[in-house]
Amino acid sequence: MKALITGGGGFIGRRVAEELVRRGDRVVLMDIAFPPGGLGGLGTAATTVSGNLAVFTDVLEAVREHRPDTVFHLGALLSASAEVDPISAYHVDVDGSFHVLEASRLFGVRKVIYTSSIASFGPGVPDPVPNEWDQKPTTLYGVSKVFTERLGEYFHGKLGLDFRAVRLPSVLGAGRGAGGASAYSTYLIDEPVHGHAYEAYCEERTRIPLLYVDDAVRALLQLHDAPQERLTRCTYNIQGFSPTAAEIAAAVRAKVPSARITFRPDPKMQAILNSWPRSLDDTEARREWGWKPSIDLAGTVDRYLAALAPASGR
Repeated sequence: MKALITGGGGFIGRRVAEELVRRGDRVVLMDIAFPPGGLGGLGTAATTVSGNLAVFTDVLEAVREHRPDTVFHLGALLSASAEVDPISAYHVDVDGSFHVLEASRLFGVRKVIYTSSIASFGPGVPDPVPNEWDQKPTTLYGVSKVFTERLGEYFHGKLGLDFRAVRLPSVLGAGRGAGGASAYSTYLIDEPVHGHAYEAYCEERTRIPLLYVDDAVRALLQLHDAPQERLTRCTYNIQGFSPTAAEIAAAVRAKVPSARITFRPDPKMQAILNSWPRSLDDTEARREWGWKPSIDLAGTVDRYLAALAPASGR
């Protein structure tokens, strides 16, 4: 298989690429910019293409030149960044999704795998949220996710493109950057593990679904590989674990007793977090393509510590 990954220089994109390379697939990474330190363990195993999702010709040229079998559409401006710059977010997250789907249709891409989000739901939802619940997001990022889910279903049903999506919880892992309102969940672990104090911008009782990055990558590839005849829909909830911010802090202190964690909620960020679900019902994903998370909160903290060990000489 040959795969093109939008947002290929990003946190999840690079890890999807690494796993595809391990499987023996050919990989092309598309992003507006790539990390100055390179792409980690990928080396020369992946081809890189500079391009902006908001520019249709950039997307068309990348798909036309490389002719992938699958596009993993992971590129986006995240929730907090989208609220700061909604115009750019619209062009990247909304126009960009149309560009990816239309380029895929024009050049014979077999599958598009998309990362939707818990942000596609709004406030007042049940706990857990069923797969087919009403989506009434209150952020532009969430609106863009609902738009792309519906647009992907249109391309699937009317134009024959095999579109598949997962609604990801907040994804944790060493190396995740800022930009999303859910980043507190990463920094609550990452900063103390590195010996830094961290003041969280959320309330201690804040609870949203979380997923370790290894499980997120596995879910994307597992859905990609699932036989079409087993799938009854285009988009699936997946659930990891849903601790409060205080429970994350306690799990960190259990492994890092010197951790310095405090809380000072930011009203704007808290409002975004309060609009998201506390947990997702992933029954359909479990039944139709065998989804099951493998890493809990304690395991996530352990993996952060393990990732730090080689650099610190532990």
